[in-house]
Amino acid sequence: MYGCTNRPARVSIGPMSTSSARRMTSSRDMQAFDTLLFRGEKHPRTRSMLVAVCVLDRAPDHGQLAERLERASRSALRLRQKVVSPSLALLLPSWIVDPDFDLAHHLHFTRVRRGGTLQDVLDLVQQEVAIRLDPALPLWQARLVDGLRDGTAALIIKMSHAVADGVGTQRLFDTIFEHERDKPPGPMPELPVPEDVTPEELTREALDSGAVTLARGALGLWRGLAGIAGTVAASPRQSWQAVREYLASVQRLTRSQGLPAPALRGRSARRRCAAFDMPLDALKRAGKASGASVNDVYLCGIATALHRYLDAVGMPVATLPIAVPVNLRRGHEPDAGNYFGAIGFALPVAAADPGERLVAIRDRMRRGRDESALGLPQALAPLLARLPAPVADELVRRMPLPDIQASNVAGSAQPLYLAGARVLRFWPFGPVPGVAAMFTMHSLDGVCHVGVNFDAAAITRADLFAASLRRGFQETLALAGSRVPRLQAPLLGKEPAQ
Repeated sequence: MYGCTNRPARVSIGPMSTSSARRMTSSRDMQAFDTLLFRGEKHPRTRSMLVAVCVLDRAPDHGQLAERLERASRSALRLRQKVVSPSLALLLPSWIVDPDFDLAHHLHFTRVRRGGTLQDVLDLVQQEVAIRLDPALPLWQARLVDGLRDGTAALIIKMSHAVADGVGTQRLFDTIFEHERDKPPGPMPELPVPEDVTPEELTREALDSGAVTLARGALGLWRGLAGIAGTVAASPRQSWQAVREYLASVQRLTRSQGLPAPALRGRSARRRCAAFDMPLDALKRAGKASGASVNDVYLCGIATALHRYLDAVGMPVATLPIAVPVNLRRGHEPDAGNYFGAIGFALPVAAADPGERLVAIRDRMRRGRDESALGLPQALAPLLARLPAPVADELVRRMPLPDIQASNVAGSAQPLYLAGARVLRFWPFGPVPGVAAMFTMHSLDGVCHVGVNFDAAAITRADLFAASLRRGFQETLALAGSRVPRLQAPLLGKEPAQ
C-alpha cells in the first residue's frame, strides 16, 4: 500500500556494465567504524540499536504519515539503502539503494487495547530494543501506536547505529519533522536510482579497481611519510614530544577508568527502559554558578542517582567507570555515518554533595575533551573491520568496558510536528553494548527528555532505580536555587520475561 510503484530503470553492476561511474552516484562505501557496529548486531549483547519515542498530541492520518516518511526516504538516501557485503571478508560492505524498497516493510501500525497508556508504549519499546532489524532491508523501522486513552499517539522510530550516530540521526530526523503543524508539502522528491548488486559483483569490482587503489594508497603514504620526515627534521624535539603526548593520551583512554561497581556486574540480553523529563532552563541555572555545562549537570544527575541506588542496595562505591560519546564532526562529513569518540573517566559517585560532584565532573570532562587521541576508535576501525570476525570479536571482548554510557544530543529549540501532530515528548534510547546502562538525553522546545536503557541483570531493583533517578536529578537541579521544578517519577517498562 505504501511502497514505490513507479520505479526508474535499475542500475545493474556486472561484468558487462559500465558500473563504476554510475554506482558512485547512488551508493556509498560503508565506513570501517560503521562496519564494526553493523557486524556487532549479530550478537544480542553487542547490538547497537537506536530507538526514539515521539509522543504526539493526536494520532496522525496514516496516509499523511506514510507520505511524510516516503519523502524522507527520498531526501535522506541512507533511509533507502541496504547493506550488501562482498563475498570476500577482507572487503568492507557497501550501502546500496534497495531496488525493492517498500515502505510497508518499514512503517507499521499498532492500536493498543482500549484505555492504553504510555506504559504500553514503553513496554513495546523494550521489545523493540532487543530485536534485530532485518539486515536484508534498509536498517530502520517506524511504528505508530494509537488508541491511547487521552487521545495522544506515539511513533517509535528504530534505527541501526550503523546508519548514523546521535548527531547524524538528528539530521536524518530533520527530513521527517516540520516546524509548522499544517505546512503545505512541496513537490515530492524524485526517486533515487535503485541498484541491483550482488556480493560477488562488489568483490569483482573491488578487485578490478584494486591496482588503482593500491597505487593511490602508496602515493599517499609516500607523501605522508615525506611530510612527517620534513616536520621531524625541522623541529625534532617538538615532533617527538607530540608523539609521546599522543601515546600517553592513548594509554589514558584505553586503560580502565576505575573499578566496576560490584552491584552492576550482571549482564544479559534482557532490557528495561525508563523515561522522564526536565526543564532545560533548570539544568542551565544549576550549572551557572560552577561554570558547568548542561551536559555536566546531566552527568551529575546520573552520578547522584547512582549514588542513591548503590547506597540503597548496600554496595556503595566511590567511583565507577563511565564513557561519554563526543561529536568529532568538523562540518564536511555527511549526515549519515558515525563520527564520534568517547571520553572515559571515573564518575565521582560518593562525593559529599551534588555541588562537589558537579565541579569534579566539569573538570574531568574538560580534561577529556583535550585528549589528543580522542579519535582513537576511528583510527583503529579500518584495521579491526578487516580482521577475521573471530579475531576482531576477541579483541573487542578484551577491551575494558565502562559500567555506564551517557549521551546527550541537542534537538530543536522550536516545536516539532509530524503529519499535523505536535511532538509533545521525544524520548531517546541508546544501545547497551555490554554495559549496565545507557543514558540518553534529547532536548526539544526547552525540555530535556531522558531515556534510560538498562540491563535487567545489572540493575535488578528497577523500582528502586527509578526512584533513585527522580531523587538524584531533583537534588542536582536544586543547585539552581529558587524555582526548582518538581520532577515526576520516571515511567518504567514492565519486567521482561526471563
